[in-house]
Amino acid sequence: MANSSNSSRDLRLPDFIGVGPGRTGTTWLHEVLKGRVNLPAGIKETDFFTTNYNKGIEWYAHHFRDADRIRPIGEINPYFGFPEAAERIAIHIPRCKIICSFRSPVERIYSAYKLWRHYTLTNDPLDKFLVKVPQVIEVSRYATHLPDYRARFGDDRVLVLLNDDLRADPQGYLDRVCDFVGIERYPVPASVGEGELINSINDLPRFPRVARRARKFMYWLEEKQAYGASNFLEQAGAWRLVFGGGPKFPPLDPVIEEHLHELMSPEIDALEQMIGRDLSAWKRPRVKSGTAAHVASLQER
Repeated sequence: MANSSNSSRDLRLPDFIGVGPGRTGTTWLHEVLKGRVNLPAGIKETDFFTTNYNKGIEWYAHHFRDADRIRPIGEINPYFGFPEAAERIAIHIPRCKIICSFRSPVERIYSAYKLWRHYTLTNDPLDKFLVKVPQVIEVSRYATHLPDYRARFGDDRVLVLLNDDLRADPQGYLDRVCDFVGIERYPVPASVGEGELINSINDLPRFPRVARRARKFMYWLEEKQAYGASNFLEQAGAWRLVFGGGPKFPPLDPVIEEHLHELMSPEIDALEQMIGRDLSAWKRPRVKSGTAAHVASLQER
């Protein structure tokens, strides 16, 4: 049964949180868990333990007001790499289970950059962008931040997942999640388990000025908690229309790619030791055939 009083107050709070980081399969995980666990009402990411913390724990708990007392309560929100988030989760939900999903850091960094460009949050080339927004690299330092979660919640309450495993065996990946959060195993839904691209970013907006206005409107709707309107526009394809349709993103520049591999190599070496996995594939560019390229873009987020 879900833990209905997981903090010092009688509030409905998550039994588990998938902290990401983003661009590692978090949207895929959210989609496959729909209907199997209690998720936030109307929105995927509340961002409570980072940008919305000043709104108070009652504001956060209100997102789980409709949660039943049978299925676990959870949220999939990329808090990884923000130490204040780990601390705040531990304060309010000390026995929370944590899911960390990791992906080749170089792939993740470029995917995050494409997301920023897609939503007109930056127009800088990648090298300048990474100087201005170092957090994109910081949240890719898995070996730096994983020990904090393990220390706060215990090794048995921190599940580490690799995006490589999601690509290779979605069902096995989901089975591990089910066992961890305490629900019965079930087949991966066909809509998300057969190569469908979930939140994959491939192109720039056709009309950047319109996209910038749309982004501000989208954020305004979320600020007002008008989740129904925002979800309707998403399902109707409005966001996809205004934020896409422009030039396609080119492959990552080989010079920058090599630099990022050198930069992240110590982190990858350290993570190998922490989780006992061979991550040598992360230390060099991934070779993609036409079919492999399609699979590699699976679950961009």
